[in-house]
Amino acid sequence: MDAETFHRIALPVSAVAFLLFAMVLPTVRLRRRTGREAFVFHRRANAFQRVMGVCMGVFILGVTAWSALYAALGAAALGVWPVPETVRWLGWGAVAAGLVVVRVAQVQMGASWRIGIDREHTALVTDGLFSVVRNPIFAGMLWVMTGITVVTPSAWTWMAWADYVLLVSLQVRLEEEHLLGLHGEVYRDYAARVGRFIPGVGRLGAREVVAS
Repeated sequence: MDAETFHRIALPVSAVAFLLFAMVLPTVRLRRRTGREAFVFHRRANAFQRVMGVCMGVFILGVTAWSALYAALGAAALGVWPVPETVRWLGWGAVAAGLVVVRVAQVQMGASWRIGIDREHTALVTDGLFSVVRNPIFAGMLWVMTGITVVTPSAWTWMAWADYVLLVSLQVRLEEEHLLGLHGEVYRDYAARVGRFIPGVGRLGAREVVAS
């Protein structure tokens, strides 16, 4: 199997694996263990949640479609830019690392894990990966998206990457506002100590937390 064939097979396999292990199976597991629903974008905990849910859903469909088209048509037909194979393998390393971070962070969240903002009370998790960054799941997902973009660089994937960074940034700020209202000083102190996506970067000072 040559490198291009591997990339064409591995991309849709990675997309399916992400959907299965990062979304479907954790959702089923949470339901069985707690009786609670993981997908809560549709609940009106925040006025913008349904809009964000639709945008995230469209984005996931787009990534899945891109993976399928890449497998069926190949790089040239989709306008994928040529890059050294070393760079593409670094992209796969980012995808693998991101998937591991997402899965570990989901396990560490336990019953607090949700897709969206829940109206119900959830415990604030601050240990494990959450002691390094406040949003390790989103950080891992950004690594996955960055890896996919590096493996199949094109105008389409770089635009999608920029859109996803924007979506994640907006969603995280909505969640920060929600968590501040839910946990008050505990979250304020936590956010002042721990970075948003990168250790030490994006820590919120007292004024910024209040303003959010």
